Order: sequence, then structure tokens, then C-alpha cells
Amino acid sequence: MFFNKKNKSNTVANNNLNTVAKPYTNSDYQQLGQAVSTDNSQDNMNQSVFTEIEQLYSQQPFKNQASVRTKVKRGSSKVTKAKKTFLDNLALLVSSGMGVNTSLRILHKNTQDKALKKILYSMLSSVESGSSLSQAMQDHNFLPDFLISLIRIGEESGNLADKIKRTVISLDKDQRRRAQLRSALFYPVFVLTLVIVLGIVVSTFILPRIGQVFSNMNVKLPVMTKILIQVGEFMSKYWYIIIPLILGTLVLSILLLFVFPATRKSGQWLLFHLPVFNDLIVKTEVSRFAYNLAMLLNSGIPITKALLSLSKIHDYYMYKNYTQFLANYIQSGKSFHNIFDVNKKKTNSILPFAAQEIITAGEESGKLPEVLEQLGERYEQESEQIAKNIAVLLEPALLIVVWIGVVFLAVAILLPIYSLVGNFQI
Repeated sequence: MFFNKKNKSNTVANNNLNTVAKPYTNSDYQQLGQAVSTDNSQDNMNQSVFTEIEQLYSQQPFKNQASVRTKVKRGSSKVTKAKKTFLDNLALLVSSGMGVNTSLRILHKNTQDKALKKILYSMLSSVESGSSLSQAMQDHNFLPDFLISLIRIGEESGNLADKIKRTVISLDKDQRRRAQLRSALFYPVFVLTLVIVLGIVVSTFILPRIGQVFSNMNVKLPVMTKILIQVGEFMSKYWYIIIPLILGTLVLSILLLFVFPATRKSGQWLLFHLPVFNDLIVKTEVSRFAYNLAMLLNSGIPITKALLSLSKIHDYYMYKNYTQFLANYIQSGKSFHNIFDVNKKKTNSILPFAAQEIITAGEESGKLPEVLEQLGERYEQESEQIAKNIAVLLEPALLIVVWIGVVFLAVAILLPIYSLVGNFQI
């Protein structure tokens, strides 16, 4: 198997290799190494193979598949930057003609991320034991299901490199969509946080002094000024309780609305019903749905299975539920056109009417994957444009909020002064 020259050492080595019907032990490698080393006239090919055997022996080769499966530790399917870099490099190595096993060994050796390195070692042991790459990824929950399905199709069709490249493209698009939403949220959150901080500073350090000045005036104070003075006095006495309470409430609200999985639906519902953010969320999620569904259908994955896989990748629960809803209806034999007609109220809040018409036309013409891909590209461009203009769209509303606070403060301060000046007698 390893050597082609007909000499004594090759015969001994081949006999040792052929008689091994179970995973190699230390004694097997020692005997094999002794057999190969007896002939100093081996050529370069034999010497390289002997070196590889030594390396395998020093690394303690991977065990059989059954033992590996029992020790699999499932990780998170969340795609990190390190995973994306790994997939990008894997596509390059496989497309250059290198085998999956060798590619995984090279990437495992050169990976700097410790967590990914452990996962790759376990995946490599599974692949060395006979598992396919897609099966190893599924066992380790390495990627979302729809991407693993895409890689499995690539293995079965002999076009693995192309499918890994498509996986990387899909991940790039997904990261851009999330970055758009984060950048869109940054501006209003920053402005509102700044307003809250300035309000706390003014009410804690400035209002109490203004209250002392007005309390010494023999003038009837307006209601707005009385409220302002009372707030200032209250903050000056209990600032050590009020400030941590306000900051704690703000942080807890953000965690409950946007971070904790159990309560995150409330924040998603809130954003989904805000005028500007609703348009951005719809365009982003429809773009993700259309592009990924087109990619899966072009790869030969049945539409029901593709929809079930996509139902797990959406960020917003309403799109998760709707994609699951579509899969169930299509599995029962209904078309997109029938689903859109029967469930207009539910569909219109999730899919724009134009998208419904485009999907229906693609279904009737038999060109659904091509139409979905064009739809995904179109909505991706529109979502990028909305994200760029989000600050301009939100600026009027934020200015109104700031303006109300400034006007209230100015009127509360100036009214007593005007009243005092009016009482002067010339």
C-alpha cells in the first residue's frame, strides 16, 4: 500500500500493514518503523512516507469512529470570525485539489483560536474515522443546519469547494445585515443616552442651586418652576440612590429587551413596530430569506427541507414562525400563491406585497430560485440604503425630544425672572 519497490523491507512492511484489522497500537508502529529502517537505500518517496509514519506515531493517531462519536462535545452553531476564516481557507485548500483530511490537519495546526482548535481536532478525528465533513460538522453543531445541508450537497455532488465558497458568501452577507442593524441602532441609542446623562447632571448639580435662588425671591413661582425645584431638591438629597437606580434600570431594560433569549421577543416586537426600524427589519429579513432559499434550491435541496432549515437562522421570532408556517403549508401540498391568498393579514406584515407578487410569478414560471436570488439582492441594496440614511430619518424625532427638554428647562427658569422684573416699580 505504502511502498512500490519489491525489496525485503517493503514485503515486511506490507505484511504488517495488511495484517492489521484494528486501530494501530504502539507496538504496531514500532515494528513498522523497524521494518522500514532496515534498508538504507530507500528512495525519497519511501523516506517521506516513513517520516509521515513517525509523525502519526508521535501524534497518537485517531481512534475508530465509534469511540469518537461517544466523546463528541457539541458547541454553538453561532458563526464567529474565526469560523468564517476557517471556512474561507478550507474552500481555498479544497479547490486547489487538497483532500479534506489534509486540509483539516493544516488548518488545525495553524489555527490560533484555542476554542476552534479543540473543535477542529475533534472534527478531524471524526473525519479520520470515516465520517464525512458535513456529518462531523453536524455532530459538533459547528454551523447552522442550512449551511451544513449545503456542504453535504457539495460532498455528494463532488463540488465541495464551490459549496463552501457559497457558505462563506452567505455568512458575509449575514454579517453585513447584522452590522447594518447595529449601526442603525447606534445613533438613536447614543443620543438618548447622552440626553439622560445630561438630565441627571443638570438635575443633580444645577437645579438645586437655581431652587435656592428662587426660594429667596418674594414672588409666586409658576407650576413648572416648582416642579423643577422639587426635582432638584429631591436629587440633591437622594442622588446616591437615584443615579444607580436610573442606570441600573436602563441597563436591565436593554438586557431584557435585546439580550436575554427568554424576553428578547418583547424588544423585537417593539423594534418591528417602530416606523423607521420596521422598514429596515423587513428588508433585511426578506433579503436573508430570499437569498438563502435560492441558494439551497439551486443546490438541489427540497423546498420543505430548505424552509425548515431557514426557520432557524432568522433573528426575529416573527420570521422564524412564518418560515415554519410556510414549510408546514407547502408540505401539505399548497403553493406560495395559495398561502399568500389565504393568510393575507399574517403575510402582509411579514412580506411586502411586491415580494409576494415576485415570488408567486417565479413559482408559476418555474424559475423560483432565480427570482428569489434577484429579490434577495434587490432588498439587500434597499436595506443598505435605509441603514445609511437612518440617522437622517431619526434626526427630526430626536431633535423634538431634546427640544422639549430644553424648552421646559428654559421656561421654568425664565418665567420667575420675568415675573420678578414685572413687579419692579419705577
